[in-house]
Amino acid sequence: MIRIFRDDTKWAIAGKVATNVLEQIARKLPRELQGEGSKVVPGKQGFAALLVFGDLPNETMAKQLLTSVTPVYLLDFDDDAPVTLKLDRKKTRVTETRVDEHPADFLEGYGIVAPGYAATPSPVKSVGIVEGASLAEAKRSLPPDADVRVTEHPRGVLFDYAMAAGMLADELGKRGFLVFRDPEAKDGWFCCVVHEPGKEPASYSPVRRDPNSPPLDNVLGETTLEGIVRVLEIPGELLGL
Repeated sequence: MIRIFRDDTKWAIAGKVATNVLEQIARKLPRELQGEGSKVVPGKQGFAALLVFGDLPNETMAKQLLTSVTPVYLLDFDDDAPVTLKLDRKKTRVTETRVDEHPADFLEGYGIVAPGYAATPSPVKSVGIVEGASLAEAKRSLPPDADVRVTEHPRGVLFDYAMAAGMLADELGKRGFLVFRDPEAKDGWFCCVVHEPGKEPASYSPVRRDPNSPPLDNVLGETTLEGIVRVLEIPGELLGL
């Protein structure tokens, strides 16, 4: 028998998807997890999530959703090893990339609060650039109430929320640069994820490399945060510099 913890999210499936599609996915859950055992929640930027309050993450169900939308996020709220996993469909191939963000914080960025996880501001600051994208395209990708600032940039457009830039880069098939920095990290952690059309996102960090994504040796020839910020023409204050 599956134990249900109504006020404690165990795992979730999320993406830029209609809630009725997730409700259909929810009907495939074990009987105990239907009704009080799960909940579909709409968020910002067209995002929605199926929150599940028991059992273990079901990757098969997440991959089934890939037939309707890509990317899909499979979120594991395990207290000891939480995981935010991005599943992306590339023609007939499915790629998996870990997102360096707690599942609860990831969902909170899209206006979804997972029961059992109080909303706490993340110290991580992020910026995203999409090359060759217009300001009109960027604004169309965001709902009117989105708490995301987007401006014109010499390379295209600049977002003050990296994940929104990553989604636009994937949608348009443009190159995108997503820069993350934790001002509170004692080791000075920062990371730059590069989205190339038709390729799996690759990441660069001289501090902590992501074992689940292809590593980069540099970003446009730069290996320091200061150099990356300079070559990408990112206002330092957006990253707390």
